[in-house]
Amino acid sequence: MAGFPQNAWEGPLGVGDVSAARVKGAVAGAAGQCRARAEALPATPDQIALFARRSARALAALGLLGLGSGGAVLWGEAAGLFTGAAPDALWLVACGLIAAALAAVSTGLSRAARRVGRAGLLADLALVTLHGPTGEFLAVEHAQAPCAGLGLTAASDLFDRIQVADRPAFLAALSSARAGEGEARCEVRLRCEGAGETPVYVWMEMRAVRAGAARRDGGPLRTGIVRAGLTRVSWRDIDAAKLKAEREEAARAEAERANHAKSRFLAAMSHELRTPLNTILGYSELLASDGAGHLDATRRADYARIIHESGQHLLGLVNDILDLSRVEAGAYELSPEPLEVAGLVDGCLEMMSLEAVRRGVALKVRVAPRLPSLCADHRALRQILLNLLSNAVKFTPRDGKVELSVRERGGTMSFCVRDTGPGMSASDVARLGEPFFQTGDMEHRRAGSGLGLAVVRGLVLLHGGSFHVASTKGRGTAVTITIPLVRESGVVAFARADEACGAQADMRDGRRSA
Repeated sequence: MAGFPQNAWEGPLGVGDVSAARVKGAVAGAAGQCRARAEALPATPDQIALFARRSARALAALGLLGLGSGGAVLWGEAAGLFTGAAPDALWLVACGLIAAALAAVSTGLSRAARRVGRAGLLADLALVTLHGPTGEFLAVEHAQAPCAGLGLTAASDLFDRIQVADRPAFLAALSSARAGEGEARCEVRLRCEGAGETPVYVWMEMRAVRAGAARRDGGPLRTGIVRAGLTRVSWRDIDAAKLKAEREEAARAEAERANHAKSRFLAAMSHELRTPLNTILGYSELLASDGAGHLDATRRADYARIIHESGQHLLGLVNDILDLSRVEAGAYELSPEPLEVAGLVDGCLEMMSLEAVRRGVALKVRVAPRLPSLCADHRALRQILLNLLSNAVKFTPRDGKVELSVRERGGTMSFCVRDTGPGMSASDVARLGEPFFQTGDMEHRRAGSGLGLAVVRGLVLLHGGSFHVASTKGRGTAVTITIPLVRESGVVAFARADEACGAQADMRDGRRSA
């Protein structure tokens, strides 16, 4: 049958029987031991189906001929047309035709099953290569379309296309197969396209077997080659499976990280709530006890002040938690309006000046002249600046300096809070932005809930702005936020802060939370 040679299916593959599943230009080896033969390509499933239909029709005709012959003999005997041994001879002919048809059907089905199985196994392979005694590439024996354009024309081409980190495993597998230790498997990354600065690698599973041996799974690599030292390697594209596995692993790791973060959040929140509550309960019991009458006015005033401060701490903590939850849920409603930035900055400095004086920290401001108005939510922007200033003042030692600078840059308003505090380490940078997380060791930690930076980041991102932190250990930290001068529309989109974080937040070098 044209286009369906028998030797493409029967018998072992020889060195010259190069096949490439309908891919033109299968590449000959450097030594020229293989030649492309388009006539010997494995048949496609459509060709197999067509051949099966034609064979079935021929076999059916043969069977019907046998049955017809038997019927004719019966009719002839009934009509008295045959005499002597003629009916027996005709019966033998009819039975022979039927038996031949049945045998042909059985043989054809077996061959078709083997051909379909072999075609399927070859289709599963992206590449089949032949290697010499020292592992050098000799020829391509089979190549699917994505790998037909590799251009393997020299002995070093295939090895050069394997990623450097995977080459030892590749050589070890070849060595194991040549030593007759059975089929050797490994996974490597093969450059299939892109020879420039950004090559494209795909994950391939390679199975190396000594030529003349059979694969354990009965694959299509059975061969009649008995030349000593030759190794045949089948390559299967597993890039999609690898990508799926990596995504599943990343999703699992993210789920575990979220679960751990939730546990840390609950533990820290419980501690932050319990400490001021215990203080309030303890001092209130002292004031309400029978011995409270023996307390002087100064002591009673101190107890009342401690209770008030603890209550203020609880209120601030609850407000931070509510703000953070609303930001993450996308329910924080912004009311953007034109703002006079200089006046807002002066108000924030007045609120922080007493705390800065108490801690012995110099608080300075630099506002560029003739700043344009900024379209933003007044309450949210004030909270952003107060959190950043409070954070910087708390982390700056006595006689240190905190500076707030404001300027217009590229259609955005830039706010930078710079301090001379202890700075941050790389390990702290990796966890910044987590609720209740504070940088540094216990000696350098300051009072606070650890929610300040998480709230600031969420509010900045809801404004469509960006967040950047630069920090050097022992030299301080600079936190810069940018907010667009004008919103694209009058309606602020309520985006989830955690989704926007990955796309918009630029946090290089380090950051810290209040």
